[in-house]
Amino acid sequence: MDKQFLRILMMATFLFFQSGDALFLKEGSLKTGDIEGQIDFLKNLNVTLATASQKMVKERDDGEKPMDGLTIMTMVSERDRGDDYMLSTSWSFAVKGREKYRAKYKEERKNYKGKDGFNYKSVIRYSAPPTIYRRSMLTWNHTDGRRTNWYFVPRFSKARKRTNLERIRSQAEVDFSLAEYVDINLDEEKHQLLRSEACKGKTCYVVESTPLKGEIKYGKRISWIDQENWIPQKIQYFDKSGALWKILHISWQNASGRWFWKKAVVENVQSDDKTFITIEDVKVNIGLHDREFAKTALEKKM
Repeated sequence: MDKQFLRILMMATFLFFQSGDALFLKEGSLKTGDIEGQIDFLKNLNVTLATASQKMVKERDDGEKPMDGLTIMTMVSERDRGDDYMLSTSWSFAVKGREKYRAKYKEERKNYKGKDGFNYKSVIRYSAPPTIYRRSMLTWNHTDGRRTNWYFVPRFSKARKRTNLERIRSQAEVDFSLAEYVDINLDEEKHQLLRSEACKGKTCYVVESTPLKGEIKYGKRISWIDQENWIPQKIQYFDKSGALWKILHISWQNASGRWFWKKAVVENVQSDDKTFITIEDVKVNIGLHDREFAKTALEKKM
Protein backbone atom coordinates (compact mmCIF):
# COMPACT_ATOMS: atom_id res chain seq x y z
CA MET A 1 0.00 0.00 0.00
CA ASP A 2 2.99 2.35 0.56
CA LYS A 3 3.55 3.02 -3.18
CA GLN A 4 -0.13 3.59 -3.84
CA PHE A 5 -0.30 5.86 -0.83
CA LEU A 6 2.67 7.92 -2.05
CA ARG A 7 1.10 8.38 -5.50
CA ILE A 8 -2.13 9.61 -3.90
CA LEU A 9 -0.16 11.86 -1.57
CA MET A 10 1.74 13.46 -4.48
CA MET A 11 -1.46 14.21 -6.39
CA ALA A 12 -3.26 15.46 -3.31
CA THR A 13 -0.33 17.64 -2.26
CA PHE A 14 -0.30 19.36 -5.66
CA LEU A 15 -4.04 20.12 -5.46
CA PHE A 16 -3.71 21.06 -1.83
CA PHE A 17 -1.00 23.68 -2.33
CA GLN A 18 -3.05 25.16 -5.20
CA SER A 19 -5.67 26.05 -2.57
CA GLY A 20 -3.24 27.80 -0.20
CA ASP A 21 -4.61 26.04 2.92
CA ALA A 22 -2.54 24.52 5.76
CA LEU A 23 -2.63 20.78 6.42
CA PHE A 24 -2.49 19.13 9.86
CA LEU A 25 -0.44 15.92 9.94
CA LYS A 26 -0.35 13.56 12.89
CA GLU A 27 3.16 12.80 14.12
CA GLY A 28 4.29 9.42 12.80
CA SER A 29 1.33 9.06 10.42
CA LEU A 30 3.61 8.87 7.36
CA LYS A 31 5.96 6.16 8.63
CA THR A 32 6.68 3.37 6.19
CA GLY A 33 4.55 0.32 7.01
CA ASP A 34 2.22 2.26 9.33
CA ILE A 35 -0.96 1.16 7.57
CA GLU A 36 -3.39 2.48 10.21
CA GLY A 37 -1.64 5.83 10.24
CA GLN A 38 -1.81 6.12 6.47
CA ILE A 39 -5.53 5.28 6.43
CA ASP A 40 -6.22 7.85 9.14
CA PHE A 41 -4.18 10.43 7.26
CA LEU A 42 -6.12 9.84 4.03
CA LYS A 43 -9.43 10.26 5.84
CA ASN A 44 -8.31 13.60 7.24
CA LEU A 45 -6.83 14.60 3.89
CA ASN A 46 -10.11 13.85 2.12
CA VAL A 47 -11.98 16.25 4.41
CA THR A 48 -9.28 18.90 4.08
CA LEU A 49 -9.17 18.69 0.28
CA ALA A 50 -12.97 18.84 0.01
CA THR A 51 -12.96 22.04 2.05
CA ALA A 52 -10.11 23.46 -0.04
CA SER A 53 -11.91 22.57 -3.27
CA GLN A 54 -15.06 24.37 -2.15
CA LYS A 55 -12.97 27.39 -1.28
CA MET A 56 -11.28 27.40 -4.70
CA VAL A 57 -14.63 27.14 -6.50
CA LYS A 58 -16.04 30.02 -4.45
CA GLU A 59 -12.96 32.17 -5.14
CA ARG A 60 -13.27 31.38 -8.86
CA ASP A 61 -16.98 32.20 -8.94
CA ASP A 62 -16.51 35.37 -6.90
CA GLY A 63 -13.83 36.46 -9.35
CA GLU A 64 -15.94 35.93 -12.48
CA LYS A 65 -17.04 39.05 -14.33
CA PRO A 66 -20.81 39.50 -13.89
CA MET A 67 -23.09 39.18 -16.91
CA ASP A 68 -24.26 42.35 -18.64
CA GLY A 69 -26.93 43.02 -21.26
CA LEU A 70 -24.54 43.26 -24.20
CA THR A 71 -22.79 39.99 -23.31
CA ILE A 72 -26.10 38.17 -23.00
CA MET A 73 -27.51 39.45 -26.30
CA THR A 74 -24.19 38.67 -28.00
CA MET A 75 -24.58 35.05 -26.88
CA VAL A 76 -28.12 35.04 -28.29
CA SER A 77 -27.04 36.60 -31.59
CA GLU A 78 -24.03 34.32 -32.05
CA ARG A 79 -25.58 31.00 -31.02
CA ASP A 80 -24.95 28.23 -33.55
CA ARG A 81 -27.51 28.07 -36.37
CA GLY A 82 -25.28 26.21 -38.77
CA ASP A 83 -23.50 27.48 -41.86
CA ASP A 84 -26.82 27.57 -43.68
CA TYR A 85 -30.39 26.35 -43.38
CA MET A 86 -33.71 25.94 -45.17
CA LEU A 87 -37.19 26.00 -43.63
CA SER A 88 -40.89 26.57 -44.33
CA THR A 89 -42.86 29.29 -42.54
CA SER A 90 -46.65 29.63 -42.33
CA TRP A 91 -48.35 32.86 -41.23
CA SER A 92 -51.85 33.64 -40.04
CA PHE A 93 -53.13 37.10 -39.08
CA ALA A 94 -56.30 37.41 -37.01
CA VAL A 95 -58.35 40.55 -36.32
CA LYS A 96 -60.53 40.46 -33.21
CA GLY A 97 -60.22 36.66 -33.10
CA ARG A 98 -61.09 36.03 -36.78
CA GLU A 99 -58.44 35.02 -39.31
CA LYS A 100 -58.05 37.60 -42.06
CA TYR A 101 -54.87 36.67 -43.95
CA ARG A 102 -52.69 33.61 -44.53
CA ALA A 103 -49.31 33.15 -46.18
CA LYS A 104 -46.59 30.56 -46.63
CA TYR A 105 -43.01 30.74 -47.85
CA LYS A 106 -39.74 28.87 -47.95
CA GLU A 107 -36.58 30.53 -46.76
CA GLU A 108 -32.96 29.71 -47.53
CA ARG A 109 -30.35 31.46 -45.42
CA LYS A 110 -26.57 31.41 -45.43
CA ASN A 111 -24.79 32.58 -42.29
CA TYR A 112 -21.58 34.43 -43.12
CA LYS A 113 -20.79 35.29 -39.47
CA GLY A 114 -18.90 38.45 -40.45
CA LYS A 115 -17.08 37.02 -43.46
CA ASP A 116 -16.83 39.48 -46.37
CA GLY A 117 -18.78 42.02 -44.32
CA PHE A 118 -22.02 40.01 -44.07
CA ASN A 119 -24.02 38.62 -41.16
CA TYR A 120 -26.24 36.57 -43.47
CA LYS A 121 -27.96 36.43 -46.85
CA SER A 122 -31.55 35.25 -47.14
CA VAL A 123 -33.94 34.33 -49.97
CA ILE A 124 -37.69 34.04 -49.33
CA ARG A 125 -40.08 32.57 -51.92
CA TYR A 126 -43.86 32.70 -51.36
CA SER A 127 -46.07 29.78 -52.30
CA ALA A 128 -49.35 31.12 -50.83
CA PRO A 129 -51.71 32.87 -51.13
CA PRO A 130 -52.17 32.52 -54.92
CA THR A 131 -52.05 36.29 -55.39
CA ILE A 132 -48.37 36.38 -54.42
CA TYR A 133 -47.28 32.96 -55.69
CA ARG A 134 -43.65 33.11 -56.88
CA ARG A 135 -43.08 36.51 -55.30
CA SER A 136 -39.57 36.42 -53.84
CA MET A 137 -37.21 38.60 -51.83
CA LEU A 138 -33.46 38.66 -51.28
CA THR A 139 -31.80 40.36 -48.31
CA TRP A 140 -28.11 40.90 -47.66
CA ASN A 141 -27.58 41.77 -43.99
CA HIS A 142 -24.27 43.63 -43.63
CA THR A 143 -22.13 43.77 -40.49
CA ASP A 144 -22.24 47.59 -40.57
CA GLY A 145 -26.03 47.51 -40.13
CA ARG A 146 -26.98 48.09 -43.76
CA ARG A 147 -29.48 45.85 -45.57
CA THR A 148 -29.52 45.45 -49.33
CA ASN A 149 -32.83 44.17 -50.69
CA TRP A 150 -34.14 42.93 -54.03
CA TYR A 151 -37.56 41.55 -54.93
CA PHE A 152 -39.11 39.74 -57.88
CA VAL A 153 -42.67 39.16 -59.08
CA PRO A 154 -43.64 37.04 -62.12
CA ARG A 155 -44.49 40.03 -64.33
CA PHE A 156 -40.90 41.31 -63.98
CA SER A 157 -38.15 40.20 -66.30
CA LYS A 158 -35.48 41.16 -63.75
CA ALA A 159 -35.28 41.48 -59.99
CA ARG A 160 -35.53 45.01 -58.66
CA LYS A 161 -33.71 46.69 -55.80
CA ARG A 162 -35.74 48.20 -52.96
CA THR A 163 -34.79 49.98 -49.74
CA ASN A 164 -37.73 48.62 -47.72
CA LEU A 165 -39.60 45.36 -48.34
CA GLU A 166 -42.58 46.18 -46.12
CA ARG A 167 -45.03 46.53 -49.03
CA ILE A 168 -43.63 43.43 -50.75
CA ARG A 169 -44.31 41.06 -47.87
CA SER A 170 -47.59 39.17 -47.48
CA GLN A 171 -50.58 40.81 -45.79
CA ALA A 172 -50.32 38.18 -43.06
CA GLU A 173 -47.11 39.95 -41.95
CA VAL A 174 -48.80 43.36 -41.77
CA ASP A 175 -48.57 43.65 -37.96
CA PHE A 176 -45.32 41.77 -37.38
CA SER A 177 -42.40 40.81 -39.62
CA LEU A 178 -39.21 39.02 -38.64
CA ALA A 179 -37.06 41.59 -40.42
CA GLU A 180 -38.49 44.50 -38.44
CA TYR A 181 -38.89 42.93 -35.01
CA VAL A 182 -36.51 39.95 -34.72
CA ASP A 183 -33.57 40.14 -37.15
CA ILE A 184 -32.16 43.27 -35.53
CA ASN A 185 -28.38 43.55 -35.59
CA LEU A 186 -26.68 43.54 -32.19
CA ASP A 187 -25.22 47.05 -32.44
CA GLU A 188 -28.53 48.60 -33.53
CA GLU A 189 -29.68 48.59 -29.89
CA LYS A 190 -28.35 49.39 -26.42
CA HIS A 191 -28.74 46.40 -24.08
CA GLN A 192 -29.23 46.51 -20.30
CA LEU A 193 -29.62 43.55 -17.93
CA LEU A 194 -32.59 44.19 -15.65
CA ARG A 195 -32.78 41.02 -13.54
CA SER A 196 -33.02 37.22 -13.58
CA GLU A 197 -36.32 35.38 -13.13
CA ALA A 198 -38.26 32.29 -14.19
CA CYS A 199 -40.21 32.25 -17.45
CA LYS A 200 -42.00 29.18 -18.84
CA GLY A 201 -40.12 26.96 -16.38
CA LYS A 202 -36.71 28.31 -17.43
CA THR A 203 -34.31 30.53 -15.50
CA CYS A 204 -33.97 33.61 -17.69
CA TYR A 205 -32.04 36.83 -17.95
CA VAL A 206 -34.37 39.78 -18.49
CA VAL A 207 -32.74 42.25 -20.89
CA GLU A 208 -34.01 45.64 -22.07
CA SER A 209 -32.93 46.62 -25.60
CA THR A 210 -33.38 50.21 -26.78
CA PRO A 211 -32.98 51.05 -30.51
CA LEU A 212 -30.21 53.46 -31.46
CA LYS A 213 -31.82 54.20 -34.84
CA GLY A 214 -35.08 56.04 -35.31
CA GLU A 215 -36.32 53.87 -38.18
CA ILE A 216 -36.82 50.84 -35.91
CA LYS A 217 -40.56 50.62 -35.29
CA TYR A 218 -40.63 50.00 -31.54
CA GLY A 219 -39.40 52.19 -28.70
CA LYS A 220 -37.79 49.33 -26.77
CA ARG A 221 -38.13 45.61 -26.20
CA ILE A 222 -37.65 43.40 -23.14
CA SER A 223 -36.47 39.83 -23.71
CA TRP A 224 -36.56 36.81 -21.41
CA ILE A 225 -33.41 34.83 -22.37
CA ASP A 226 -33.06 31.16 -21.37
CA GLN A 227 -29.76 31.01 -19.46
CA GLU A 228 -29.07 27.44 -20.58
CA ASN A 229 -29.69 27.61 -24.34
CA TRP A 230 -29.41 31.38 -25.01
CA ILE A 231 -32.80 31.60 -26.72
CA PRO A 232 -35.63 34.08 -25.98
CA GLN A 233 -38.76 32.61 -24.42
CA LYS A 234 -40.76 35.83 -24.57
CA ILE A 235 -40.28 39.38 -25.88
CA GLN A 236 -42.33 42.44 -24.99
CA TYR A 237 -42.33 45.37 -27.42
CA PHE A 238 -43.15 48.90 -26.31
CA ASP A 239 -44.19 51.76 -28.59
CA LYS A 240 -42.25 55.01 -28.74
CA SER A 241 -44.43 56.58 -26.05
CA GLY A 242 -43.40 53.79 -23.64
CA ALA A 243 -46.69 51.85 -23.66
CA LEU A 244 -46.74 48.05 -23.98
CA TRP A 245 -47.52 47.29 -27.62
CA LYS A 246 -46.88 43.65 -28.61
CA ILE A 247 -45.93 40.43 -26.83
CA LEU A 248 -44.11 37.63 -28.66
CA HIS A 249 -44.35 34.11 -27.20
CA ILE A 250 -42.03 31.46 -28.71
CA SER A 251 -41.83 27.67 -28.52
CA TRP A 252 -38.71 25.98 -29.87
CA GLN A 253 -37.59 22.90 -31.79
CA ASN A 254 -34.14 21.32 -31.97
CA ALA A 255 -32.93 20.58 -35.50
CA SER A 256 -29.54 18.89 -35.85
CA GLY A 257 -28.49 20.22 -32.45
CA ARG A 258 -29.54 23.82 -33.21
CA TRP A 259 -32.52 25.74 -31.86
CA PHE A 260 -35.15 27.12 -34.23
CA TRP A 261 -38.62 28.50 -33.67
CA LYS A 262 -41.41 25.93 -33.77
CA LYS A 263 -44.40 28.16 -33.13
CA ALA A 264 -44.81 31.79 -32.18
CA VAL A 265 -47.76 33.98 -31.28
CA VAL A 266 -47.67 37.77 -31.37
CA GLU A 267 -50.34 39.58 -29.35
CA ASN A 268 -50.97 43.22 -30.19
CA VAL A 269 -52.36 44.37 -26.84
CA GLN A 270 -53.37 47.76 -28.25
CA SER A 271 -55.52 46.44 -31.11
CA ASP A 272 -56.33 42.87 -29.97
CA ASP A 273 -54.90 41.50 -33.26
CA LYS A 274 -52.77 38.35 -33.29
CA THR A 275 -50.14 36.90 -35.62
CA PHE A 276 -49.47 33.15 -35.63
CA ILE A 277 -46.21 31.75 -37.02
CA THR A 278 -45.34 28.08 -37.58
CA ILE A 279 -41.94 26.83 -38.78
CA GLU A 280 -41.50 23.36 -40.25
CA ASP A 281 -39.15 21.23 -42.36
CA VAL A 282 -35.95 22.71 -40.94
CA LYS A 283 -32.79 21.45 -42.66
CA VAL A 284 -29.37 22.59 -41.45
CA ASN A 285 -25.97 22.63 -43.21
CA ILE A 286 -27.27 21.58 -46.61
CA GLY A 287 -24.39 23.22 -48.49
CA LEU A 288 -26.06 26.29 -50.03
CA HIS A 289 -23.83 28.00 -52.59
CA ASP A 290 -23.16 31.75 -52.76
CA ARG A 291 -24.82 31.87 -56.20
CA GLU A 292 -28.16 31.02 -54.54
CA PHE A 293 -28.03 34.48 -52.97
CA ALA A 294 -27.38 36.57 -56.08
CA LYS A 295 -30.25 38.69 -57.41
CA THR A 296 -30.48 36.48 -60.50
CA ALA A 297 -31.44 33.61 -58.20
CA LEU A 298 -34.77 35.33 -57.51
CA GLU A 299 -35.77 34.96 -61.14
CA LYS A 300 -35.55 31.17 -61.27
CA LYS A 301 -38.69 29.05 -61.14
CA MET A 302 -39.79 27.61 -57.82
